[in-house]
Amino acid sequence: MNQENDRNNASSQIDSADELIRLVTSNADVTSQYVIFRNGYDELFAINVAKVEELIVNKELNIAINSENSGTLLGTAKIRDEMCSVIHFDRWLGKGENRECDYELVIVCNFGHQRVGIIIKNVIGIQNIEAEKLIDNSARDPKSAQITEMSIAGENKLCIIFNSDALLTEVFPESHAHEMNKISSLGHLAITKKILFCDDSKIIQKAVEMAMTQMNLDFEVFDNGKTLLDRLNTLNADDVALILSDIEMPVMDGMALLREVKNNASTRSIPFVMNTNMANPSIIDQAKRHGVDHVIHKLDVEDLQQKIQMYARV
Repeated sequence: MNQENDRNNASSQIDSADELIRLVTSNADVTSQYVIFRNGYDELFAINVAKVEELIVNKELNIAINSENSGTLLGTAKIRDEMCSVIHFDRWLGKGENRECDYELVIVCNFGHQRVGIIIKNVIGIQNIEAEKLIDNSARDPKSAQITEMSIAGENKLCIIFNSDALLTEVFPESHAHEMNKISSLGHLAITKKILFCDDSKIIQKAVEMAMTQMNLDFEVFDNGKTLLDRLNTLNADDVALILSDIEMPVMDGMALLREVKNNASTRSIPFVMNTNMANPSIIDQAKRHGVDHVIHKLDVEDLQQKIQMYARV
């Protein structure tokens, strides 16, 4: 099987989970690579390869089913010697489990602070989707981050990049609430210059806005790298304390924004911190090659404050 074709054409079905995970691993530092999969109702969804650890055949996974087994959080499985929460994707979507469907695979994902297995129908392959092809869909569906169109077996199909921040917040509300409760204890920082922050997730936007307000910071928030860059070009770079950015965003992703900032002589001295749940070693190495100052996992408000204090220009 030709790997280049698999990268660029999701209509090429991959039959072997081992083969797919080999391709995922080899593309783990390519922020535009997505695993395309089907739910139990044959709708198309996608997840960035940087968030995927491995694929496991569902029937081979020993799951301790929760007592309330009709919920989104199906149970717990031991994967690679670690206990891992298992989520039923269709139940999380609110569609309910399709009893006529054979849910073949579990995608094991690592979102930084949270490792989960997501039960799906099957995987089609890997598709290259550039940020400019992604359209923000969160206003239409809060469980959707972006939407794009792709060719599958000669037909144009819509594919949703699901909102992993929404999934983690809804399935593990205590963890999110714990982080939000920390915000009130954050102290003021003696930083007078402006912080520019971009993230397309409204959940993360709200949390970081609250944290930076509590820290008494001057900041502006943007939905993607392009809008932040446009604003940056209107400012005196010396007046910017820090750029804080997610990676996976429509129009212009965080890695492209980082390259633009660090390749420009007038802006390259601005400290740049990535705030992402795609922080695997390959992504971190790539960001460092492009000049990032630090990469942190979202959402960790104490680490966020610490890194702002450490890297922002006062």
